[in-house]
Amino acid sequence: MKRLSILYILVAIMAVSCSEETDLRSKDEHYERLAVEALITDQADRPQRVLLNKTIPYFEEASPSGVSGALVTVSDGKEEIRFTEKETGVYEAPEGYHGEQGGKYHLRIAVPDGDVYEAEATMPHNGYRLDAIDYAFAGNKTMGLDSLWTIAIWGKDMETTDYYYVTAGVNGAFYPFEMAEVTDDKYFSGNVINGFPIATLMQYSIMRKLYGDCAKYLETGDVVTLEAMTLSKDYFDYLMAVLLNGTVSAIPLFSPQPANCPTNIKGGDGTAVGYFAACPVVSASVTVDDPFRPYYKKAFTE
Repeated sequence: MKRLSILYILVAIMAVSCSEETDLRSKDEHYERLAVEALITDQADRPQRVLLNKTIPYFEEASPSGVSGALVTVSDGKEEIRFTEKETGVYEAPEGYHGEQGGKYHLRIAVPDGDVYEAEATMPHNGYRLDAIDYAFAGNKTMGLDSLWTIAIWGKDMETTDYYYVTAGVNGAFYPFEMAEVTDDKYFSGNVINGFPIATLMQYSIMRKLYGDCAKYLETGDVVTLEAMTLSKDYFDYLMAVLLNGTVSAIPLFSPQPANCPTNIKGGDGTAVGYFAACPVVSASVTVDDPFRPYYKKAFTE
């Protein structure tokens, strides 16, 4: 009770001390930086992309503008691959290009103003063997959701300490970063996994407007896919920092948010943001036969 009283007093003091209106907008103080989002996977059937944008002021409502006309290459020490600009700020490798587990890659970006940026990334080996997934209907009208499904996985986590980016999709449409899960394997490291409910699918009218078919109401014939990307420890730390910066809460409670996310982009004027990563991907899919089925398939539970 004493601790609660102290907390109430602190909140009251903060409320009084913050009653004076303060304008946090800075004028002509924004320093424009290059923002890099670069990812190489081991999947030959998916585009390998480098996204280049210019940062914008914190209070700016407009979307960041892409950086056009850059020379973007990725080298593995044996050959150098040039990425072609498909649309403003979006650069793609030639069709079929992909990385390899254990491979080391060097990214080089020469922007039109003459600055050159570089980064290094090593692709880790898959930390998880994904054998199968299944879905289960978890009820409707839960926390304002129209419907909710869980996705369970079968497979084996490797004995090494690994880090993952996990996302789910419906008919090829995947949840965006803010709806995905970034996690480590400390709860099941080195173990066989049988029917662990690792993800959820949420159908909510507002979410479908925002994210499209990944938030649709499941129907017979829909294909549900779970995708797990193994991350390097540094890339995991970067994604966790991005998530923390994008939330209003922190753990422990009242702990400070990081002022800047880590980056492995070097060169130029030394102020680029973003990350260059190389990650292997595993995925599995299941076709919906009954969207209201409450239990996982018996074949996976025996």
